[in-house]
Amino acid sequence: MSLDRQGRVLVHPGGGGAVMRLIPAQAFGETGSFLAGAFHVDVAAQPPTRWFRLRAIVDPLPPSCHLQFFTYTSFLPDAPTVATPILDRVNPGELVPLDTWWAAPLDGLDLLILNQPAPYLWIKGVWRSDGTASPILNQMRLEYNSETWLRHLPAIYQRGGSEQVFLERFLALFETLLAEETEQIDRLPQLFDRSAAPDRFPHDWLDWLAGWLAFDLDETWSELQRRQAIADAFSLYSQRGTVTGLKQLIRLYTGAIAHIDEPARFASLWSLGDSALGFTTMLAPGDPQGAVIGTTATLNQTHLIQAEDYGAPLFEDVAHRFCVQVYAADVDSEAAMVRVQQVLDREKPAHTTYQLCAIEAQMRVGFQARLGIDAIVGAPPPDLVLTEAQQLGVDTVLATHDRAGTPLGQTARLDRRTSLQ
Repeated sequence: MSLDRQGRVLVHPGGGGAVMRLIPAQAFGETGSFLAGAFHVDVAAQPPTRWFRLRAIVDPLPPSCHLQFFTYTSFLPDAPTVATPILDRVNPGELVPLDTWWAAPLDGLDLLILNQPAPYLWIKGVWRSDGTASPILNQMRLEYNSETWLRHLPAIYQRGGSEQVFLERFLALFETLLAEETEQIDRLPQLFDRSAAPDRFPHDWLDWLAGWLAFDLDETWSELQRRQAIADAFSLYSQRGTVTGLKQLIRLYTGAIAHIDEPARFASLWSLGDSALGFTTMLAPGDPQGAVIGTTATLNQTHLIQAEDYGAPLFEDVAHRFCVQVYAADVDSEAAMVRVQQVLDREKPAHTTYQLCAIEAQMRVGFQARLGIDAIVGAPPPDLVLTEAQQLGVDTVLATHDRAGTPLGQTARLDRRTSLQ
């Protein structure tokens, strides 16, 4: 191993091999080959296997790279020798004789196998480059005993002979051009299956399926989440606009757990003998009749109502309203809270309004103490500091003796718990 004047690495593999020039970070051989086979289906089949088509799936070939395939058929499973003859052209209507290599056109990746039918097939590939790149062969697909488009023609065209061979090759040109469209038609059921549809650019079929359902797929979801969301779309639509549906969609799009309350469900009118003062006492927001001139009519505060709407003003402060609470730990940024608002604005019933608030770790009896919902015990608040923005009586705490040290003469014991400040 050594370097030449251009900085390329010279490698000699030993034996009778030639010296190879390698470029750092782009080390590729200038020539290479492979031999695959023998392929066979049923050796005892009569008539012998008719090898029809070879398709190579490769990455786009760089301009400096070339790939060529060779095919060989035989009645014997022995590998062909170096001295085996090679043909690069045959007359129309003729086939390559047995035990002879057929050289396909250079850089041909979709080929008709023009060899005589035989039980065994060998495939050879040869590539060449200038050493700066290399062809990448991912897969090969081999077709045999295929029904050509000749079957669509009258029987007179299927009598055999050189005319039939020529006609099959001629029809194969058009069949190859339309093969991709035919395969897409055959795979059409796959495109409607949320578990099998491809989800890679440029074939983003999951977005296409979601478009049929008018269902938005979030760009941040994983492929598994996108497929599951499409599968659940019908069940989500059946609950759209309900409390359960809103909770599920908020959890789906934001990951936040929401609690939704409807004040109208707990609203009741105060009546003597039935209401407990201080517990179920509720004052009505308006007169049942609406604005009554001379008694309840107030400018810009009351309005006239129809006879069939009698009693509606009693519940106008809670009707068509709901409250949404999400945990502050789930919406730890302003963007996350905006995302929850976007889901609510899109999915709530059009005639309703809502109030959105975050549940902080501030458990207070009578205000925020529902077990399993908003009873969250947090860390103690900081000590009260004058001139700072703290709400007196809510988030203010006076310092304890432990924080100020141990007073001498009371609980101080030397070498045990005495701390001087």
